[in-house]
Amino acid sequence: MRFNITDNVIVRALNKICDMVCLNILWLICCIPIITIGASTTALYTIMLKMVKNEEGYIFRGFFRAFKENFRQSTIMWIILFLLSILCFIDYRVAGMVAGTAGLVMRAVFFLFGFFLLSVTIYVFPLTARYENTIRATFRNAMLLTVGRFPYTLLMVAVTVIAVFASLWNGVTLMFAIPLWFLIGGSLLAWINSYILWRVFRIFESVESNGENQ
Repeated sequence: MRFNITDNVIVRALNKICDMVCLNILWLICCIPIITIGASTTALYTIMLKMVKNEEGYIFRGFFRAFKENFRQSTIMWIILFLLSILCFIDYRVAGMVAGTAGLVMRAVFFLFGFFLLSVTIYVFPLTARYENTIRATFRNAMLLTVGRFPYTLLMVAVTVIAVFASLWNGVTLMFAIPLWFLIGGSLLAWINSYILWRVFRIFESVESNGENQ
């Protein structure tokens, strides 16, 4: 009996890893045109938010359905976030050329804006995957959650930033990180964030339901 239980746990774990590898490959392929990164990430989170609750079903069918249904909204939001990221990066580099206290203050301001922008980005696509809402409402909710659930926000930002910086630390880590990112890196990061996001969404939904009942 113990052997069967252990065997079932191992089989379920292997199936989960296999699904994550497949999802990662799907995500990367659908990100190749670059403009589709938003839709692909929303589709990834659509499956991952179900996977953490063991409700994923058919991952290929679910992924492409979510990709198609959320394509327009996710693409518009991705373009907005991408352009803002470029603007923030340019402003930060320009601020670095300003000497003295003024330059230091400007860099701090743009650094904080970059942190806020990354936080909103982390929330936007899972929110699109989880809820039907307008672009404006999705951005508003992402900003509210960024500030209102700051400990969770900080944790997800830390996980994302550490994963990227650890990969780029030196030539050796990059050599190991590249195949890992191609194999499972993106889906693994989304899986970790999805566990955190479910706690955020439960709080968010309970607040909304309490407001409706009053």
